[in-house]
Amino acid sequence: MSPRIFLFALVLAPLTSVAASRYAVTPLPLNTNPLGINNAGQIVGDRPGDGGQRGFLWSGGTLTEIGTFGGPASSAAAINRLGQATGHASLPGGQARAFRHAGATLAELAIPGSTDSLGTAINDAGQVAGQYLTTTPAYRAFLNSGGASTDLGTLGGGFAYAAGINNAGHVVGVSALDDSSPYLAHAFLYANGKMSDLGTLGGSYSAAADINDAGTVVGNAWVQGREHAFIYANGKMTDLGTLGGRRSYANAVNLGGQVVGRSDSPGDADSLAFLYEGAALIDLNTLIDPALGYTVHNATGINGSGQIAAYGCRNGGSECGGLLLHPSAAPEPGTWAMLLAGLGLVGWCRLRSARMT
Repeated sequence: MSPRIFLFALVLAPLTSVAASRYAVTPLPLNTNPLGINNAGQIVGDRPGDGGQRGFLWSGGTLTEIGTFGGPASSAAAINRLGQATGHASLPGGQARAFRHAGATLAELAIPGSTDSLGTAINDAGQVAGQYLTTTPAYRAFLNSGGASTDLGTLGGGFAYAAGINNAGHVVGVSALDDSSPYLAHAFLYANGKMSDLGTLGGSYSAAADINDAGTVVGNAWVQGREHAFIYANGKMTDLGTLGGRRSYANAVNLGGQVVGRSDSPGDADSLAFLYEGAALIDLNTLIDPALGYTVHNATGINGSGQIAAYGCRNGGSECGGLLLHPSAAPEPGTWAMLLAGLGLVGWCRLRSARMT
């Protein structure tokens, strides 16, 4: 390799690194807690209201409250491509009911034998997965499709909770294996009418949080007495590790296999949002402009375009709320500086070569 080619490659190497995924930040109103995002960049969640939390839909800078069933509280947990959302809303007596929200309509989901219910995930066909409390009482997972609800069963115990659903109608969550105390609970995949155990990372507990259309599952599992984020693909559960602290939790995965969640910082002093891609766990705070002053504590959703719904604070924690992180095509200021320096170095090499010939 000639000296000029070597130096040119040396200059381009850091440029490639710096030009990796960077995110611009759009803040939602203060005190919003984002829980889900769709491919249009619409975000749902909840925020404080009179008498309790109130669910919201944020779209293009406008926030709209979901409403309730006459009670004081609601929360929106997930939103699909068509802008339909699910979550739960309270009745005047305080009981919660799972809902499907479309346009300005809030519709209660019929779940026979339930006293309380929560919608946690919705796919593009409008199928809703979640949890309901039976009259026994016991917490069970359900799938609502075409106006009818199905109990998904359990892995052997009395408890199951559904957390994610993909467009094939496959549902993931966590279920007890028995009724011992403390009980064993494992992540499950419900597909084709059957619930399957996804196993653990060697401990007694795992829980799935999301599944994409390729069947990749994410969640968290016990590893030597602490919880670590995992990714499950091709029949194998892989530990994603942490950002230096004891615990991490994966919340969502997109079709490209990008995973977001949160991790304890070194020394467990703080909670930091992460992005997992290319077999690396990355602190999302290193991918946004530090001049904005935000600390991003949790990432709760990621869409097919790589947009991320997150929660963060600035000004010493006095300003906290939802954030939309979207990939920025514009190079960072440091990239321009290195680019100019690189061009100058290449020019110097060319001039020096000309003088030596």
